[in-house]
Amino acid sequence: MSSAGSIPGKLIKIIAGLCVVIALAFIIHAYLKGTLFGNGADETVSFLQLTSQPGPEYFPSLSPAENTFVYSARTEGNWDIMLAKVGGRIPMNLTRDCPDDDTQPAFSPDGKLIAFRSERNGGGIFVMHATTNAVQQVTDFGYNPAWSPDGRKILLAGESITRPEDRAATGSGLWIADYPRGERRLLYKGDAVQPQWSPHGKRIAFWAIDTGGGRNVWTIPAQIPEGASPQPVRVTTGSINWNPVWSATGDALYFSSDRSGNMNLYCVPMDEETGKVLGQPELVSTPSADSSHISVAPNGGRLAYVQYSFTANLYKVPFDSVSELARGEPLAITHGSRQATRPSLSPDGKWLAFNTWAKQEDLFVVGTDGIGLRELTNDVYQDRGPRWSPDGKKLAFFSNRSGKYEAWTIDFEGTGLRRITNYPEHMVVSPFWSPDGKGIAGSIYGIRSFLMDFRKKVEVPLDIHLDQFGGYFQAWSWSKTGSMIAGQLINPDGSEAGIGIYHVASNKFERLTRYGMDPVWLSDDRRLLFSHDGGIDLLDSRTGRTHPVLSVAPQSVAKRGFAVSADDRLIYFSQTTTEADVWLLRRERGGR
Repeated sequence: MSSAGSIPGKLIKIIAGLCVVIALAFIIHAYLKGTLFGNGADETVSFLQLTSQPGPEYFPSLSPAENTFVYSARTEGNWDIMLAKVGGRIPMNLTRDCPDDDTQPAFSPDGKLIAFRSERNGGGIFVMHATTNAVQQVTDFGYNPAWSPDGRKILLAGESITRPEDRAATGSGLWIADYPRGERRLLYKGDAVQPQWSPHGKRIAFWAIDTGGGRNVWTIPAQIPEGASPQPVRVTTGSINWNPVWSATGDALYFSSDRSGNMNLYCVPMDEETGKVLGQPELVSTPSADSSHISVAPNGGRLAYVQYSFTANLYKVPFDSVSELARGEPLAITHGSRQATRPSLSPDGKWLAFNTWAKQEDLFVVGTDGIGLRELTNDVYQDRGPRWSPDGKKLAFFSNRSGKYEAWTIDFEGTGLRRITNYPEHMVVSPFWSPDGKGIAGSIYGIRSFLMDFRKKVEVPLDIHLDQFGGYFQAWSWSKTGSMIAGQLINPDGSEAGIGIYHVASNKFERLTRYGMDPVWLSDDRRLLFSHDGGIDLLDSRTGRTHPVLSVAPQSVAKRGFAVSADDRLIYFSQTTTEADVWLLRRERGGR
């Protein structure tokens, strides 16, 4: 009897336990729904497009009053800070008088000040008064500023972020600058970008690149004892999760993620005190295939974001090496939404290798006439930066298929994958072949470049002494004779610092410019083409003379790679077209 009588009791306990689980799941779901869309059945969600200028508008920041917002837009050839009314049509240019780029604006908690990144005076974080436009420089470095809740401090990162795909590897940290004095201290020396202070000042959210190449959101305490090393708390896992922004109440984090295939907005419940995640991320549906650049209003009823559209296709244009100018209109080689970038020309001039950005980063080859497109890789790994071997039989590239970025090679047919570097503590990027095919050069991201001799199976560090500069030299292309390597100088904060040349025989380094990226030698081993300001410029390595060669404005030549034919008559490049508009998500009662 006692045994038989205990069965209903056990069953009741099981049922009660299931009810608790179901109730908790319902509470979390209802909580998220309340956080995103309000608690009342009479509340509705609507969307309003706030900007519609041609080209991109980035970094919206809603004012505390919620009737105005600021954002960045490219006007008259440079980036400016724009102020507009919600629902208004004509924005006001707040930085019209400055010819340098001004981006990444952020309203102070009281709405009286705007912090922003500017390239004026050598670059740094500046603050302007929202009404008088009086400008003060706060720091001489830093990006993506974020105010503390009391408006007395500004949080900033060591690397600028517009899109997550632009980051190849780690290298940024977090600093806090006092306002208005500008005194600063390092808060977190690990990788961290796009930081955001929680509304009660308890925690800081940011995103970083994992050792496997994934981009994910983390939080750390805002109050850290001097000399202590904070332990980040993970918020997300996956491929790309970025752009974290706290909810108005601090009990949730919004972020952008590609977990559903497209870049959408998500919200996850959080404990602001500990950083503990309290539930699964929930989709915040928007009428956009790509949503990012989030700003939340103080009362939580409004959220601004950017609806983003991006294409990248391969083009070719004739080049006159005598006049040193591109001639005629660029001709498209690829079409569609594949997002082709980093083109590399085969030694026989018949094929272009490239990698894609959208959703999956794979390697492809296509004929220079646009015919014969085929895949070399097709998997979940991030394969980037293909470069042809001198005999045209192999390509070198970098990939996270071993768990982090290393240099690999693959045969022209897409077979014979082989890892050729092994740096347990660091990431290898942008490998390229020596002219004789007996080795490669490449970069250990954030540290230095190297040469690798396949015959001796040894790596030779390029120990270039750049003490006066403080950054490092990222090797990019070998001269035809093999006597010189051109590359870009990278500042400690990850920004570009110009073009330089390494002389192999003498082990000497020569700095040539203070701007530009991706230098590619012409056949005379004297002149180089390089990326600058959305176009391609020419550099004479002996005289230091530079001038523009190609502009595709209002579109841009993609950074990180273009190619020149062996006879200097054709330039192959990736052209990007970007459209980004600011939208507003509104919660309203009674359908208002």
